[in-house]
Amino acid sequence: MDKLEYFKDFKAKEFKTIFTEYYLGEGITLSENTTVFDEIENSSKKYGTKCIICKKADKIVGFIMFRIVKLRDEQKFFKLNFGYIEELYVVENQRNKHIASKLIEQFENYLRQNKVNTIILTAEEKVYDFYKNKGFVENNLITCENKLKCFTKII
Repeated sequence: MDKLEYFKDFKAKEFKTIFTEYYLGEGITLSENTTVFDEIENSSKKYGTKCIICKKADKIVGFIMFRIVKLRDEQKFFKLNFGYIEELYVVENQRNKHIASKLIEQFENYLRQNKVNTIILTAEEKVYDFYKNKGFVENNLITCENKLKCFTKII
């Protein structure tokens, strides 16, 4: 049985384990002395980064890290709030079991509760179809510093 829960302890051993695995999949090796978990914790405090995890038999098998971004113009005439997916990951042996879909659904529920109806994310080519199947559309009007394609969705 999958169990979804909000998670705040980015320095917990179980989170470090799955995040390290996620980074390995991206070709990045994290050392024991890495500051990345301090950076995630600081981002959580500074920008409101949140995390929902999926557990199976008390082991984290997937997570979604996200935040609500609030943009305002200088005169505060225009404003735009959107949900931004920072990271979404499911361990390889648990893929194709709808875990990522459940994490996105939970994230969308969180946004609705906070009266936010737009999601923005960047994605690598290998997951384009997944996001398109979830209702995201490629948005060429937004350019991204990481050079990945940007996708948006109105919920």
